[in-house]
Amino acid sequence: MIPVLKPLLPVTRDIVPYLERIDENRYYSNQGPLVRLFEERLATHFSIHPDKLVTSANGTLALTQLLNASEVKKGSYCVMPSWTFVATPASVINAGLIPFFIDVGLNDWAIHPEDVRSLMRSHDVGAVIVVSPFGANIDVDAWEKFYVDTGVPVIIDAAAGFDSQSVLRKSRPVSLPTMVSLHATKVFGIGEGAVVLSNNEFFSKKIRMHGNFGFHGSREAILTGTNTKLNEYMGAVGLAALDNWEQIRREWQDLSNVFAEFVQTCPQLSFAPRFNQGWVSSYGIINFRNQKDRDRVRESLKDHHIDTIAWWGKGCHTQAAYQTYPQQSLPHTESLSSTTLGLPFWRGLQRKDYETIFGIISTTLEKDI
Repeated sequence: MIPVLKPLLPVTRDIVPYLERIDENRYYSNQGPLVRLFEERLATHFSIHPDKLVTSANGTLALTQLLNASEVKKGSYCVMPSWTFVATPASVINAGLIPFFIDVGLNDWAIHPEDVRSLMRSHDVGAVIVVSPFGANIDVDAWEKFYVDTGVPVIIDAAAGFDSQSVLRKSRPVSLPTMVSLHATKVFGIGEGAVVLSNNEFFSKKIRMHGNFGFHGSREAILTGTNTKLNEYMGAVGLAALDNWEQIRREWQDLSNVFAEFVQTCPQLSFAPRFNQGWVSSYGIINFRNQKDRDRVRESLKDHHIDTIAWWGKGCHTQAAYQTYPQQSLPHTESLSSTTLGLPFWRGLQRKDYETIFGIISTTLEKDI
């Protein structure tokens, strides 16, 4: 079996020097020295001040922290795409809000401000989560204007956007608070974790307080919070990963180049939005012209022991836990859920592996021609 994903985190020898510092410090959690250093180096990576960056235990909790820090009225709607992973609506519910699913564009796989504006005429919208689809950056200008015009908090769920956010922020400042996941499945993984990027030091302080029991500089809970702090061991893994980021990125870039080359040999296939356009992703997703072709190819690959995955299933609105929440018509989401497919995509795959995979895909698609 060629698995669809095979994560690769820093190896033991690269982490050991940081583990030895933990032994020396005898400091294991509660914003310890390694986590603070990790945040400082991440801030440099994302071209922002360290006081505007906060790490969190995982992306779901980080999104909840962002919503709580935004002081969105409990019980109001948080507009979001159904075309995302279920962590997004889970964070909304954890923040005491109601997810409201709207459709995405077929070209960019993202929700659009004009659709939210239309919804606001008849519904109490408290916040918006804009998902960066599989790491691709969204139209930041349009969403910043939406926030200025309406005052409704906008949060970017850029779970897979470690590299694309870095590229974006080197070219311009971003005013919208953004969550980036550090899960093992991402291009930069530490196992579990997340980082929240902001343009406001006071807001970042509130985010940190919401993840530290509501404490700030004392043991008095100024607000109701929870515990999302990153521990020193995750800080050690993160620092080791940053030490090797240039090599890690090169490997993702080489993989992306090969993947793109093979996709382009199949006229029946297209890429996920902006794939391999100046940034690296950890997802090799292809889009078929119709569901019949997608399903035939998936079965053929399975017969040859090649794993595939429909990363976002049929959309969050079809999941049992979220079927009762409000939604608009979702034709584009339903279309994408029937035509997209995640192929094996991980550091260590070779050209010969893609020769096999795309050979099977091409043979399968040609059978009815």
